[in-house]
Amino acid sequence: MRGLSTATQAFRESPTRKIDALRERLRREGRDIIVLSTGQPSIPPPPEVRALLAKELVESRGMELFGYTPSQGIAELREAVSEDLKRLGGVDVDPDNIVIVNGGQEGMFATIMSIINPGDEVILLDPTYFGYKPILEYFGAVVKRLRLSIDDGFKIDIDKLSELVTHRTKALVLVDPDNPTGNVIDRDTARAIADLARERDFWVISDEAYRTLVYEGEHTYIYKYAPEHVISINTFSKDPGMPGWRLGFVYGPRDVMGRIKLAAEEMTYCPPIIAQRLVTMYLRSEVRIKHMNYIINEYRSRRDVAMEAVSKYLPRAKFVRPRGSMFMFLDLSSYGVKDAERFSQYLLENYSVAVIPGSYFSEVYTGAIRISFVAESRDRLVEGIRRIGEALNNYKEG
Repeated sequence: MRGLSTATQAFRESPTRKIDALRERLRREGRDIIVLSTGQPSIPPPPEVRALLAKELVESRGMELFGYTPSQGIAELREAVSEDLKRLGGVDVDPDNIVIVNGGQEGMFATIMSIINPGDEVILLDPTYFGYKPILEYFGAVVKRLRLSIDDGFKIDIDKLSELVTHRTKALVLVDPDNPTGNVIDRDTARAIADLARERDFWVISDEAYRTLVYEGEHTYIYKYAPEHVISINTFSKDPGMPGWRLGFVYGPRDVMGRIKLAAEEMTYCPPIIAQRLVTMYLRSEVRIKHMNYIINEYRSRRDVAMEAVSKYLPRAKFVRPRGSMFMFLDLSSYGVKDAERFSQYLLENYSVAVIPGSYFSEVYTGAIRISFVAESRDRLVEGIRRIGEALNNYKEG
């Protein structure tokens, strides 16, 4: 009998893609759109490393840069990732406990596919990255929310978290540094979460996409505190800045890594060799730390410009100073915004500024928006925020 899978009804078009589609339509009409919506960085990998890869491509005589690779990823890259984790975070991970994947999104899907059974409970923060909920629902998980408050800096209350954990709890998802809030989990909180995971026996899925983009403090590798209970998902889309080349990695206990390798293999067979070669060169190059520090300083500067502009043009907006990632999460409810999706469309169509509605990340902050401070120049960043203030002065909901 013909028909479609009911399970795929959990999938929806990516919210950012909806905004992108409208933005592109307006661009085709000749509109100059200020893009504060994207999670894509604006600084590509360092030219020294790109030149090395170009030389390899030109001089290659065989299939080594064009063929299949091991499903788990080439050994050289897994070894380079292991070295990098040790250098940056003091984390000891055997290369055999690392799986190279086709971007963080595949890492998310393969991880959840490997650990979730129908009826398992998974705790998501609120707000948090919107990509997890549909995948969890596809695999039959029951999503529970831990509400965080902008008034106390989106801090995780361990007692409230403990109350949510039941005998059916399979996992807690942490995005750290956070998308959309820019929050960074402190060491004491990370240790307390790890202790709870060991005590109550659940997985911590640690999404570390922005682990190298920290502007104050440091990223805490929660894996160090509970290595048998933590699965860490990473991407190379943000650092070194190659989102279109689709490469990331997952690390954790060996038994679950074997499952994740098989899940990724069924989806895409193997990660792209050309991306693996570029990242291997980058992680082992002399410019790796220099480039990382350059992008941190550059994005921190743009963040500071954005915060100053928000204070000037959106004085009633509530936000928490982002200590990491690429984003600011602005609560505009004091301006009368209740439906941020409607306001975002109004802003894009009438003021040519693209942002992401907070309702995509939160069931509570439906009057908030997420803005990226890395995609545009400083002048355009300030102008975009000024236009948001102008739009709010003219916006009427209802």
